[in-house]
Amino acid sequence: MPKATFNDFLSQNPNCKKFADDEDMIYTFNMLSQDVILIRLIEASEFGKPAISPVVSNIEHVFMDFSKPHANTLDDNFTKQAVGLMVKTILEPFGYSVWKQKDLPKSAMAEKFQSASVYRRDITKPATMRVAKYIEEI
Repeated sequence: MPKATFNDFLSQNPNCKKFADDEDMIYTFNMLSQDVILIRLIEASEFGKPAISPVVSNIEHVFMDFSKPHANTLDDNFTKQAVGLMVKTILEPFGYSVWKQKDLPKSAMAEKFQSASVYRRDITKPATMRVAKYIEEI
């Protein structure tokens, strides 16, 4: 099974179907799915921090672009929760599940998000993907 897709997010969370054509939400999902961001989500959780801690400002900036209209806003709790559900969908193939909710550290400099989920590797859920870090000669 490859990385999760935006359609996986929608099918796992039918209550989020209103976001199906939302450019900001699609962009946010694709950004969070990039390898470099995915690794940061996992690393934050490994250190007991909310997964989005290192990238929360990136997420907030998507919704602060004043050069275009936005269908949704991060002032709405449902939209913020949907972003959290995206992270859940994205980390699932790596065998991670929600462990607990935690306040975002001040260093994250979040303006709209106050707390987020910390994930933990769940050995009862088989992973279909993994992050491979290795050193090789170039």
